[in-house]
Amino acid sequence: MIRVWLHMVLGFVLGINLVHAQVFVTTEGSHLSINNTNVALNDLHMINNGQLKQSEGQFIVRNKERRVYFEGKNMPELHSMQLDIEGRLVLNTSILVAAELEMVKGEIDLGRHELILPFNESKIVGETSNRRIHSTGGGEIVKLIASKPLEDENVGNLGLVFSKFNLEDTMIIRRGHSSTPLPFGESITRYYKVSTRKKPSDKLELGLEYFEDEVLLRDPKLKEHIWFQNNGSWKNTTAYSRWGLNNGGVIVKGALEVFETIITVGLYKQLLDMSAIPTAFTPNNDGFNDQFIIPGIEKLPNAEVRIYNQWGQLLYSTNNYDRYPWNGILNDKVLPIDKYFYQISDPNNPLEFVQGEISIIK
Repeated sequence: MIRVWLHMVLGFVLGINLVHAQVFVTTEGSHLSINNTNVALNDLHMINNGQLKQSEGQFIVRNKERRVYFEGKNMPELHSMQLDIEGRLVLNTSILVAAELEMVKGEIDLGRHELILPFNESKIVGETSNRRIHSTGGGEIVKLIASKPLEDENVGNLGLVFSKFNLEDTMIIRRGHSSTPLPFGESITRYYKVSTRKKPSDKLELGLEYFEDEVLLRDPKLKEHIWFQNNGSWKNTTAYSRWGLNNGGVIVKGALEVFETIITVGLYKQLLDMSAIPTAFTPNNDGFNDQFIIPGIEKLPNAEVRIYNQWGQLLYSTNNYDRYPWNGILNDKVLPIDKYFYQISDPNNPLEFVQGEISIIK
């Protein structure tokens, strides 16, 4: 292992190019100040136990291996950073990037740590479905922004677009990278927490940008719902517009009524897959397909299922369908071969209202 022990101040105009070492180390108690200098780490891991601060220049990470690690007791404070690696940069420590994080190639796994973008101009550049920032341990991107009007602005290029909002104070946006459990479902891959010092006086009109692969292979209706936590409870809104993006992603927009200084927003994934619900069953007591089974209904423990005939007569109703599915029997007799109708509703989630046809056949 090659260690680079740093107890000095670097103030060169020329760049520093560290090549083919294994580990770039700053020792505990050391101070490394990088002024107007580019630093390139080629095939290096980094351990920062000292104070690493870059006031100007770019911190370039290049690596041909599958993984490269940043770790240590202290957080590196970088001016700009460029990622150009074959695999993944794994963070075992938080990092701060004051100006720009450029994604040329590769991915960043935040782990359980934070990527901090501390200023209005701090941003991510070049993030796509093939070169993105995510987390396997609950880590978040933290973006700070202060006192500016926002109009169709993708703040920090995090994927949260404010259609129109006059920010009079400080706002903190946290982008998480996991499916967040809700009372009625879960988010699709990413969520955002927005914190302000005082409650916005107007409705927030927000757009959520997602990569296409994050919302593929789902019921088209799933792309039309934005969920948000507000006033201590989860609420839903139906987006009023959706369109494709040049980077291969999609954007969904909706308006939120804000009652608190902290809200959480994201796209919502429905729990029931309409395509998986059968259209017929055979209640002939042969042990096969004798009941109307609804896949995924166990995920909605509070859901009510109602069965009607063609004249609107209620034939069956239960709030415990997972245990007591409909067997096509009424008053101890099998109902005739015919077409029937079902409704599924969840009091915790009005968006999980599903209705369709179910037939009894031979």
